[in-house]
Amino acid sequence: MSAEIPNITALVIVGTSTTLLLAGCIIFFIIYYRSRMLQNKIATQQLEADYQRELLQATVDSQEKERRRIAAELHDGVGAMLSAAKLNLNMLKKGTIPSDEMELAMVDTKEMIDSTIETVRKISKALLPSSLEIFGLGRALEELVEKLTTPQTKIYFHQRGENVKLNQQDELLIYRIVQELINNALKHAEASEVWVNVDWNNPINLTVSDNGKGFDLVKTKQDIRRGIGLYSIENRVSLIKAEVQFDSEINKGTRIRIVLGT
Repeated sequence: MSAEIPNITALVIVGTSTTLLLAGCIIFFIIYYRSRMLQNKIATQQLEADYQRELLQATVDSQEKERRRIAAELHDGVGAMLSAAKLNLNMLKKGTIPSDEMELAMVDTKEMIDSTIETVRKISKALLPSSLEIFGLGRALEELVEKLTTPQTKIYFHQRGENVKLNQQDELLIYRIVQELINNALKHAEASEVWVNVDWNNPINLTVSDNGKGFDLVKTKQDIRRGIGLYSIENRVSLIKAEVQFDSEINKGTRIRIVLGT
């Protein structure tokens, strides 16, 4: 009997030690798990912050590039022509132009003013296509395709169903998205053919596809710098409460589908 007591005591000690060890392991695992979760959360937040900075920088760069382009057109085109027209008018006013050259100077001045008006009209049309406001998105996209198609790259436009009128802000945003997708197909995908299709039946489906070199969607999205264009499109599509689907494979082209009204 006395020999059993030490055995029982030893078992209790071993059992208690094992229980404490297991409890310690569980506590350590919980602490480690929570620490890993916190680290992952911080890393995810850091990636999101990096993405947001990249996206903001890309948006700012794009806007700044567009401002510089418009400023250059205004300075080099409109500004130069108006300065020349003003110079001619001053010379006409002061009578420093010989009488036999006066009529020619007036014609030149009128042509400068007409050219300035045409340049301003082109800049205005680039900022807000008149066909978009007057005829709607379908006709504006058709004109865009006609304008961007070249002998090297054929762009085709097809629409099905009755043209649905959307609010002007959404139509302009969709127009810009399609414009960007076509430009990407021309510049980056090096496509020889691009197709723009609109199905106006509910939900509205808009697809832009090409036969270009394509890309690895997973790798591109994992690379913040390379994937910024895709995230930018996703962000702009979300503004019109739509969904976007990317389908691309290297050397097999790209297809981007936007679904509205889901």
